[in-house]
Amino acid sequence: MIKQLLKEATPSFAWKNKLHSWRAEIFAGFVGAILVIPQGITYAYLAGLQPEYGLYCAIFVTLFSSILGTSSMMSGPNTAVAILIGIAVLPLAGRGSPVYIDFVFLLCMMVGLIQLLFWLLRGARIFQYLSPAAISGISAGAGFLIIMASLDSILDLSTFQTTFFYEKLYVIVSSAEELINPYSLVIGVATIMGGYIGRRYSPRYYIIIAVTAGYLCGLLVAFIWPQPVTELEYLGRMPLQWLPFKVPTVNMEYLMSSIKLIPYAITIAFIGLAQSLIIVRELKMETDQNINLNKEVYAQGVANFLAPFFSSFAGSGSFNRTKANQSLGASTPFSGIAAAGFVLILITVLGPILTYMPMAAMAGTLFLVGTDMIKWRDVKHYAQIRSELFIYIATFISIIFFGLATGIVVAVFLSVSVFLVRISELELKVEHTDSGPLLKIKGALFYASVAHLTEKFQSHFGEDLTVDLQYTTHIDQSAVDFFIRESKNMAANGSKLTLLTNKQQQLFLSKLGANSGINLVSL
Repeated sequence: MIKQLLKEATPSFAWKNKLHSWRAEIFAGFVGAILVIPQGITYAYLAGLQPEYGLYCAIFVTLFSSILGTSSMMSGPNTAVAILIGIAVLPLAGRGSPVYIDFVFLLCMMVGLIQLLFWLLRGARIFQYLSPAAISGISAGAGFLIIMASLDSILDLSTFQTTFFYEKLYVIVSSAEELINPYSLVIGVATIMGGYIGRRYSPRYYIIIAVTAGYLCGLLVAFIWPQPVTELEYLGRMPLQWLPFKVPTVNMEYLMSSIKLIPYAITIAFIGLAQSLIIVRELKMETDQNINLNKEVYAQGVANFLAPFFSSFAGSGSFNRTKANQSLGASTPFSGIAAAGFVLILITVLGPILTYMPMAAMAGTLFLVGTDMIKWRDVKHYAQIRSELFIYIATFISIIFFGLATGIVVAVFLSVSVFLVRISELELKVEHTDSGPLLKIKGALFYASVAHLTEKFQSHFGEDLTVDLQYTTHIDQSAVDFFIRESKNMAANGSKLTLLTNKQQQLFLSKLGANSGINLVSL
């Protein structure tokens, strides 16, 4: 076990052998950097921090998780995580103040430690029970949220707040003339159209085509109309340090106050891991990447724990950037490493150019990525099985109405519930022999499935009954207790119970007390 943990904790560069095209990886990293810059700025604001902290998150969380991980997942700033950080820390200090920043760093260190504990406890297994329908529903729901969020910058609704998406759509439609900035809308539409045209003629590079189209349209609008008229929002200048190393402040006063942050730290750690592992699960199903889920948990935990030492806050896997990364042919963590470097280079070298990048162009690109995440063919695919369709629809609806965190909880609950229902179903077959009825059991015998045997035993009351357990995959204590109880009832009525087992099952049943009053026969 210790050897396995040490192997997972050590950076592995085995992916170098699967690096089919370093050009594709570097280009995917470049596009990922372009996408994450406006996200980092926005999410830093949601977390109550200055813009540079979001960019540091885009650099260092991405870098650490890619170096220590095994997948092409893009990590970095995340909406739900950033919002929860702001909610958790705001009652303790003034937004953006030095004390506020100290508490954010302390919270993020706690998040990293909890995720590392999750790794030690092998917690990644929980997400192995997520059905493909749940994963598709989460992806579609996240895509819808991205589309709705992109409308804020496309239509220049930066000061516009609503609780539900349908409220936003209603107000936009009913008050379009007062709310919508036509110049911003033109740039957003140009970006989206450029993306769709680019996808038709160059599917591999459609995102960069979309960004270019939006940027050029923005330059044209700025050339014709002055900024006071257009009121366009631009990326702006963002000063960065190459190595913003800083030891977080940890003292007794902070530690005492941080007790209030523990519930938030647990919530952020779980939600961040849930999103990351769902993304990794999807990559594992759709690509040939050799992904170790436990190592991904470790990578996320270390990245978030180290983030405060580099003026960053906690993050997680990104649905939209990972999807864009995948569409560009990236298949190794090298694309994430490249993305981290490109963020720093773009801000440092191309700062003057990026200063005039319209936020509407970036939002238009996110709109394209969001639409790609909603696969309409999935509804038709999962419609063949009612339970899968129900999981997909329930997950999607939960996300769009109650948020991504709630949707993930619903997806996990429904997936595990369906799993338990399915494995609790037993295949029972009765054959009549000279020595009496023979009951063959196929499936898992545990507390949830034992009840199915009661009716069969009652129908053969007073007869010698033989039960064949050779095709039983699992037996727990409640099943053994059932057999012991039924054996005693049968003995009181002059009949006996015989269990046909293999040697391993016989040893296990004897250990649990089944050899008392039950005839165990090993085959």
